[in-house]
Amino acid sequence: MNKTQLLIQRNRVRQLMRMSNRKANVLCWGYGETDNHIQMKLEICKYLKSQGKEFYTEAIFLDGLRGDVVNADDGVIYEVIESEEIKSIIKKRKKYPLPIIIVRANQDFKKELIL
Repeated sequence: MNKTQLLIQRNRVRQLMRMSNRKANVLCWGYGETDNHIQMKLEICKYLKSQGKEFYTEAIFLDGLRGDVVNADDGVIYEVIESEEIKSIIKKRKKYPLPIIIVRANQDFKKELIL
Protein backbone atom coordinates (compact mmCIF):
# COMPACT_ATOMS: atom_id res chain seq x y z
CA MET A 1 0.00 0.00 0.00
CA ASN A 2 1.46 3.36 -0.98
CA LYS A 3 1.36 6.43 1.27
CA THR A 4 -1.77 7.90 -0.32
CA GLN A 5 -3.66 4.61 -0.02
CA LEU A 6 -2.58 4.31 3.62
CA LEU A 7 -3.88 7.81 4.43
CA ILE A 8 -7.19 7.00 2.72
CA GLN A 9 -7.46 3.74 4.70
CA ARG A 10 -6.72 5.47 8.02
CA ASN A 11 -9.29 8.17 7.27
CA ARG A 12 -11.91 5.57 6.34
CA VAL A 13 -11.44 3.86 9.72
CA ARG A 14 -11.41 7.18 11.65
CA GLN A 15 -14.77 8.08 10.09
CA LEU A 16 -16.30 5.01 11.77
CA MET A 17 -15.48 6.48 15.19
CA ARG A 18 -16.98 9.35 17.13
CA MET A 19 -15.07 12.57 16.55
CA SER A 20 -14.36 13.07 20.27
CA ASN A 21 -12.81 9.61 20.53
CA ARG A 22 -10.13 9.87 17.85
CA LYS A 23 -6.90 9.87 19.86
CA ALA A 24 -4.34 8.06 17.72
CA ASN A 25 -1.62 5.89 19.25
CA VAL A 26 -2.71 6.42 22.87
CA LEU A 27 -3.45 3.64 25.35
CA CYS A 28 -6.78 4.18 27.15
CA TRP A 29 -8.55 1.83 29.52
CA GLY A 30 -11.64 1.72 31.68
CA TYR A 31 -11.98 1.32 35.43
CA GLY A 32 -13.52 -2.13 35.14
CA GLU A 33 -10.66 -3.67 33.17
CA THR A 34 -8.36 -6.17 34.86
CA ASP A 35 -4.60 -5.80 34.91
CA ASN A 36 -4.28 -8.72 32.46
CA HIS A 37 -6.72 -7.04 30.07
CA ILE A 38 -4.87 -3.71 30.20
CA GLN A 39 -1.49 -5.42 29.87
CA MET A 40 -2.57 -7.32 26.74
CA LYS A 41 -3.88 -4.09 25.19
CA LEU A 42 -0.54 -2.45 26.01
CA GLU A 43 1.39 -5.29 24.35
CA ILE A 44 -0.78 -5.08 21.23
CA CYS A 45 -0.27 -1.30 21.09
CA LYS A 46 3.50 -1.62 21.57
CA TYR A 47 3.69 -4.06 18.68
CA LEU A 48 1.52 -1.89 16.40
CA LYS A 49 3.62 1.18 17.28
CA SER A 50 6.84 -0.73 16.50
CA GLN A 51 5.38 -1.49 13.07
CA GLY A 52 4.47 2.16 12.42
CA LYS A 53 0.74 1.42 12.46
CA GLU A 54 -1.92 3.89 13.58
CA PHE A 55 -4.17 2.57 16.35
CA TYR A 56 -6.97 3.65 18.67
CA THR A 57 -7.92 2.16 22.03
CA GLU A 58 -11.37 2.13 23.59
CA ALA A 59 -12.60 3.43 20.24
CA ILE A 60 -16.28 4.34 20.35
CA PHE A 61 -17.95 3.80 17.00
CA LEU A 62 -20.79 5.92 15.65
CA ASP A 63 -23.33 3.29 16.76
CA GLY A 64 -22.00 3.37 20.35
CA LEU A 65 -20.09 0.07 20.27
CA ARG A 66 -16.59 0.18 21.71
CA GLY A 67 -13.50 -1.67 20.45
CA ASP A 68 -10.47 -2.46 22.62
CA VAL A 69 -7.78 -1.75 20.00
CA VAL A 70 -8.48 -0.62 16.44
CA ASN A 71 -5.69 -1.04 13.90
CA ALA A 72 -6.51 1.71 11.41
CA ASP A 73 -3.88 0.64 8.88
CA ASP A 74 -5.26 -2.89 8.49
CA GLY A 75 -8.90 -2.10 9.29
CA VAL A 76 -9.25 -4.61 12.11
CA ILE A 77 -10.34 -4.58 15.76
CA TYR A 78 -8.47 -6.55 18.43
CA GLU A 79 -10.94 -7.53 21.12
CA VAL A 80 -9.23 -8.64 24.34
CA ILE A 81 -11.32 -11.10 26.33
CA GLU A 82 -11.10 -12.92 29.65
CA SER A 83 -14.43 -14.37 30.71
CA GLU A 84 -16.60 -13.25 27.83
CA GLU A 85 -19.19 -15.72 26.61
CA ILE A 86 -19.21 -17.08 23.04
CA LYS A 87 -22.64 -15.49 22.49
CA SER A 88 -21.19 -12.03 23.17
CA ILE A 89 -18.29 -12.61 20.77
CA ILE A 90 -20.64 -13.77 18.00
CA LYS A 91 -22.76 -10.64 18.55
CA LYS A 92 -19.67 -8.42 18.26
CA ARG A 93 -18.58 -10.12 15.04
CA LYS A 94 -21.98 -9.30 13.53
CA LYS A 95 -22.30 -5.71 14.79
CA TYR A 96 -18.80 -4.23 14.72
CA PRO A 97 -18.04 -2.11 11.65
CA LEU A 98 -14.70 -3.89 11.07
CA PRO A 99 -13.53 -7.50 11.34
CA ILE A 100 -12.43 -8.53 14.82
CA ILE A 101 -9.60 -10.70 16.07
CA ILE A 102 -10.12 -12.20 19.52
CA VAL A 103 -7.11 -12.15 21.85
CA ARG A 104 -7.26 -13.82 25.25
CA ALA A 105 -5.91 -11.64 28.05
CA ASN A 106 -4.53 -14.48 30.17
CA GLN A 107 -1.59 -15.43 27.95
CA ASP A 108 1.79 -14.10 26.96
CA PHE A 109 1.75 -11.75 23.99
CA LYS A 110 3.28 -12.83 20.71
CA LYS A 111 2.71 -11.12 17.40
CA GLU A 112 1.09 -14.24 15.93
CA LEU A 113 -1.94 -13.56 18.16
CA ILE A 114 -2.85 -10.50 16.12
CA LEU A 115 -1.72 -11.41 12.62
